[in-house]
Amino acid sequence: MKNLKKLIALLLSVAMLLALVACGADKPEDIDPQPDDGQTQPDDAEKQEDPITVKVGVLKGPTGMGAVKIAKDSAEGKTTGAYEISFYETADVNALTSALVNGTVHVAALPVNAGSALFNKTGGKVQAVATNALGVLSIVGSEKLSDIKELKGKTIHTTGQANTPEYILTYILEKNGMKAVTGDGELGDNGVRVNYYADGNTAMAAMVKDGGYAMLPEPAATVALTKSTETVKYSIVFDVTAEWSKVSETKLVQGCLIANKDFADNYPKALAALLADYKSSVDFVNSEENVDAAADLLVEYGIVPKAPIAKQAIGRANIVCITGADMKADVSAMLGVLLAANPASVGGKLPTDEYYYGA
Repeated sequence: MKNLKKLIALLLSVAMLLALVACGADKPEDIDPQPDDGQTQPDDAEKQEDPITVKVGVLKGPTGMGAVKIAKDSAEGKTTGAYEISFYETADVNALTSALVNGTVHVAALPVNAGSALFNKTGGKVQAVATNALGVLSIVGSEKLSDIKELKGKTIHTTGQANTPEYILTYILEKNGMKAVTGDGELGDNGVRVNYYADGNTAMAAMVKDGGYAMLPEPAATVALTKSTETVKYSIVFDVTAEWSKVSETKLVQGCLIANKDFADNYPKALAALLADYKSSVDFVNSEENVDAAADLLVEYGIVPKAPIAKQAIGRANIVCITGADMKADVSAMLGVLLAANPASVGGKLPTDEYYYGA
């Protein structure tokens, strides 16, 4: 009887084992796990970004100087991310802004007011992600002056009408009891004649031909010094950044990195890698140890005509990479000054907090 019970138990065990094998239940990896109570699983919480080549556009001027090292390293596959850095002529700023808005370019180096104007114009389709250039202007001339008030009655040739250079110059003159007079207007007791030109080279040529002074950004200001002759010696008469600091509590900001918002939203890791590599590029260019290599890169990418000029220009270009809350504080203060000078310059109003990425 006992043997019969053992036989029956053995037969039942074999039958159950066969049933499990038939159902594949001995392969737990084949069973799809179900979420517990509808909770998000770890794989969904950390979605991987699709690989992307970040397209960056910069102008061949001071706002593009900090990008030369990242451009070189990217071309040689030495950067954290994959980038395509394009250098635009300064006259092509409208083409660059259009490319940024339509997504052809993911990040662009633009004048500080241009980003704000785009944000307001497009209903928030762009964001400021970093400050990349502080004050980049100098007043050059052959006659040295000890105080900026001595510009009364004199002529300044410059570029940037209806843009940051105009508002910066007007602000500094007014804070020093002077006024900018364009065209043939009467100078009066406190007037300074200001002639605007399409580009820095034309403004420089006007100074050489007609006398007076030229307010120029780097590297054009350093190039102007090479126009000296045996009888006429040009020098940096005033550092505009220093003059701004004397009359304003805000930091002089002239350039920003502006991102397409769709790109920033969908590729935060790629943007973070870009900002880290860009900061390394800026640090490289600013380092005294790398001055020769940085100067060669500035020539290679068509920003400065000759290496000796580039070496001098770097120190006056105020190249930076400032992000987050510090970026917001500096940019918002600068935009406030520009709004007071000409509301249209920033798009009619200050951008909302959503404009400042990572702040």
